[in-house]
Amino acid sequence: MRFINKAIFCNIFTVIRILLLSNLFLLQSILAQQSFSIVTGAGIPVLGLNNWYSSAPIIGLQYIIENSENKKTIIECHYQLYSDNSLSDREFHWVVDRTNYKSPDANANMDWIDFIIKSRIYFPDKARSIGKKQLSPFSSFGLGLYYYNHKVSGLIYPGQSKRPLDTEFQLSPIADKRYAWGANVGAGFETILNKNLKLIIDINYNAAIGYLRPFEDWGINKVMPLQFLTIGLGFNYNY
Repeated sequence: MRFINKAIFCNIFTVIRILLLSNLFLLQSILAQQSFSIVTGAGIPVLGLNNWYSSAPIIGLQYIIENSENKKTIIECHYQLYSDNSLSDREFHWVVDRTNYKSPDANANMDWIDFIIKSRIYFPDKARSIGKKQLSPFSSFGLGLYYYNHKVSGLIYPGQSKRPLDTEFQLSPIADKRYAWGANVGAGFETILNKNLKLIIDINYNAAIGYLRPFEDWGINKVMPLQFLTIGLGFNYNY
């Protein structure tokens, strides 16, 4: 009973702490200058993930809280869809007749959704002017929750033992739906367009502690962690 009471007390304390932190964050956001940004750009898979997919469009929203003159807190979410039919061009080696075969019906795609909280730090002493516009450089770092849904279908089953190869005998489709914690770092610059509007261009490196299963017969190894770059163009509206 004593252990149960202790567990209940710890849970209550955790809830109270979360509520206090939430109220403190809410108060800070109310007092601080706030803005929204619409972001578009490209997601570029790297370091293993690029064996599956090429670049894809990305779209996102940002809620920005100005903590001080040179520091902002960014709450953002993005969506991107990787879709690449290059899997149908990959060959597997069938040991029965020692011939390489393609899977013409093969297809793969992956949805990405992320929710990220990060800090953006500005360097006013390194600002530069181009014409009448001033470019204010910044760096950023943060943590996020990444959701991905990876689907693969149409691959011919390579373990067949009788000739001829039955191209209609395929591996069962797979659909891996997972949540993964991750982190990101980035850099970029912003410039003022008018009283309420700013232009932001940045590049970010993202790494999520997730994985994609291997398909070794097609020369695709396990991918972990999942890493990609995002190049973004944002319009920041101050209200």
